[in-house]
Amino acid sequence: MDSEKISTLEMSIADVNSEYLGVNRTLLMENAGRGLAELVWEVYNSTQRSEIVIFAGKGGNGGDGMVAARHLSRNQPIQLYLVGSGREITKYSTLQNWQILQKMSDSVKLHELRNVKDLENLKIKSSSLILDAILGTGIRGNLREPLSSLITLIKTWQKKGAVVISADTPTGVDPNTGKRANIFIKPDWTGIFHKHKKGLSSNNAGKTKVIPIGVPPEAEKIIGPGDLITLRPRSLWSKKGDNGRILVIGGNEVFSGAPALAAMGAIQSGADLATILSPEKVATAIRSYSPELIIRDYTAPYLTDNSVSTDLIKQNDVIILGPGLGTHTDTRTAVSKVLNLVKKFKKVIVIDADALKLLDMKEVTSKTILTPHAGEFKMMTDISLPSTEEMFHERAKLIQEAAFKFPNIWVVKGHWDIVTDKLHLKINKTGTPKMTRGGTGDILTGLIAGFVPQTESLFHAACIGTYINGRAGELTETNFNLLNILRMVPEAIQESIAFIQKDSITNTEPH
Repeated sequence: MDSEKISTLEMSIADVNSEYLGVNRTLLMENAGRGLAELVWEVYNSTQRSEIVIFAGKGGNGGDGMVAARHLSRNQPIQLYLVGSGREITKYSTLQNWQILQKMSDSVKLHELRNVKDLENLKIKSSSLILDAILGTGIRGNLREPLSSLITLIKTWQKKGAVVISADTPTGVDPNTGKRANIFIKPDWTGIFHKHKKGLSSNNAGKTKVIPIGVPPEAEKIIGPGDLITLRPRSLWSKKGDNGRILVIGGNEVFSGAPALAAMGAIQSGADLATILSPEKVATAIRSYSPELIIRDYTAPYLTDNSVSTDLIKQNDVIILGPGLGTHTDTRTAVSKVLNLVKKFKKVIVIDADALKLLDMKEVTSKTILTPHAGEFKMMTDISLPSTEEMFHERAKLIQEAAFKFPNIWVVKGHWDIVTDKLHLKINKTGTPKMTRGGTGDILTGLIAGFVPQTESLFHAACIGTYINGRAGELTETNFNLLNILRMVPEAIQESIAFIQKDSITNTEPH
């Protein structure tokens, strides 16, 4: 079943969010290596092998192999070859295990394969068991030396009778698609960590065994700092507008704050430009909120058909519709016009607040993100949501049923926010009871819209937006107000990125 399979991106997110829940990555590596060692020992005995040889990479997969070496060494001496130099190890958890093995010279013999010349003296018996713990997250282009020559040797030894087991993913195989590099290992066995990977099968991974490593089920269900892995890095050569142009359509003759908060949320998320289309009666007030906001106004006191700017919708990447919009009868037809233009120009739209009360769900496309609270959700779907923790699973089930009926992204706000499409559902638990204050939802809408151009999917943008909004609220709790939430958004983002990178080592650092 697909629900029992996982992509490498989903696995990376769950890995970080496990640590967010208290199960650190070093422990996950320990569990993976121990489980891998059990599989290796089982195959070793059943196939009557004479020695165990481990080839380890410099990343997390190599660390798993190093843990396996330590556990296997209780039974017999182990040969471990690091593909590269110990000074090039990229993860702290892997470095820790490398340093442990350096102190185990009697039971684990360490070697470094830094270049092709280092492969010349390799002598592997046909009766060996070879553990491939080189690359675990798939491929990015063709494999280079000395790795390509090493794989050629491993394949040659395998043809002569050596048994090969891969850790999590065979080196040279993309675990998401099954695509193979110019040269790759086709093992006899693959010990797959946590869940079966989507691209692996008997054709490219041999016999498979899923090895539980202690990832809490909640790590795949909750939104945490790991979800920010889906943010694309900003290019050094990007120019103004490349990281998102956001248009906010909102405000009326009374309300000016809501569209401004949404636009400032988009800017704080990292979007380059935020434009607000609003009545001229409130445009001056909106301009006073921030010099970063671009204001386009119209003469009517509220949004009408004639007020809708086709050019602005065409020029921007993401449209926000609803903050402070009002519910005038003429605005209903204007909302329909906006939705039709969004569909025509294939734009993403985030709909919130008053616009939720005015839209026709038949006009909503799959490139739409809806952000209702429970009352607005009932008005839109005629579904009443339970509001207690004991009934939360029922609440989530009802919301996902709505996602099957309406093929868009739902962000249903509450004590715990629910983000879902018809395939995925995640829960955000960040925030504070003080965030019932008006305006926090407008900031959330802006954050989600701002993250859309920076991620690969609307679902991920919605997840990140809800998490960062709630986390910024938590960071502001002792001095809570809306402007402080906006100010804390960059800190919440950087905090999450730092959490993701906790296990990373730059190659320039001395070990």
